[in-house]
Amino acid sequence: MNVRELTASRTMRAALAALAIALATVAWTLAGALRSHDVPDAAPNTLAITGALSTPPRVPIVSIRAAVDRDPFQDDRTAPTKRYRVPGEDDPDATPVASDVVLPVVLGTGVSLGGRSFATCQLGTERAAIVRVGDKFGEYTVKLIERGHVVFTTKAGKQLDIPALKSGS
Repeated sequence: MNVRELTASRTMRAALAALAIALATVAWTLAGALRSHDVPDAAPNTLAITGALSTPPRVPIVSIRAAVDRDPFQDDRTAPTKRYRVPGEDDPDATPVASDVVLPVVLGTGVSLGGRSFATCQLGTERAAIVRVGDKFGEYTVKLIERGHVVFTTKAGKQLDIPALKSGS
């Protein structure tokens, strides 16, 4: 059989056309795979949370000998001057916050690595506003915005760390 006899049939011509298209597709794909493009340098790796890799604080070593030497059941032992408070418990000796002072409410935060973080905050019944680090918000100044909380400073320099409202609450 020669080439003329093979290409005489319609079915054979369709098969040869499909083979030619397949070979052209393979050649085009191979040329694209072998062609190199300039790859831009990647940004340096940074962590979104600065304290993610920091080591937790060390647990203080408890000296059993010191506890035994202090013997809590001695007759001459006196009570401490200040009552023990559980972490997070209010300090009764602290000066109460004036009731007419309206604290900001953090509705949500948006954190970016490029220093363009923002927070949506509200004072009392006023409209919510978007604030950034350094902005004045009522009588407060926004000092720090991180995921889930915003740190404000008052005119007196006192810092307030306000957590964002939890979704669904």
